[in-house]
Amino acid sequence: MPVFRYRSVTDMPPPWTDPADPRNLQLVSEMLRFYRRYSATPDLPRGVRRFRTIEALNEARGDPYRR
Repeated sequence: MPVFRYRSVTDMPPPWTDPADPRNLQLVSEMLRFYRRYSATPDLPRGVRRFRTIEALNEARGDPYRR
């Protein structure tokens, strides 16, 4: 995806939706619901974990197809 730099706000294209549209709040709510559904599950701790072997990683994931 290309990155565009603008010298001023007047050079920018108009927003793709009207900022005063009342449906904007509903769209944000749907995006947050999607994010919560597909982000880290509560049974997994947050952060970075290190494993010495691939086998230890697969064991920690609990994936029955990779044991």
